[in-house]
Amino acid sequence: MGIPATIRVSSATAHAERYEGELALKALERVVDLLAQPVGAVKVRLQANSVNGIASLSGEIGGELPLLCRRCDKTYLWPLRTQLDLRLVHSETQMRGLAQDVEALQVENDELPLREVIEDEILLALPMLPRCETCENAVNAAPETVTPPVDEPPARENPFAALKKQLKK
Repeated sequence: MGIPATIRVSSATAHAERYEGELALKALERVVDLLAQPVGAVKVRLQANSVNGIASLSGEIGGELPLLCRRCDKTYLWPLRTQLDLRLVHSETQMRGLAQDVEALQVENDELPLREVIEDEILLALPMLPRCETCENAVNAAPETVTPPVDEPPARENPFAALKKQLKK
């Protein structure tokens, strides 16, 4: 099955639906603005299930994204590999009942905007400061810069000590 824009959670989990295919990068509106060029696609493999009576969506998203190196301004291909394992809940009460280490996503009206979820996961996986391998290696190999010592300001006399001196007079 391809990657639909939205899915009905109850039906997807009841039938253990699997979503597999490619999404063109140009179709991911929020991701496109962060790319050097909107060419290529990401591969998506997702599985809807029920874990302990709670709907879940798990799988992986992968591909190569053309990013612009912030250091040398060259375009390079960044390898995207991200796993997701979401619990799809219908209320905050359900969300609070989950373990702390479980990632939950609240679903409204039993519909999940699947492509938006995929786009969110890609945005979360992107590096904050994209650097090509050459620049990344240069940054990692650079010796730590030592900040020169700052001249300490002259010690200020405690104002109460000055008051004490005046009282002794």
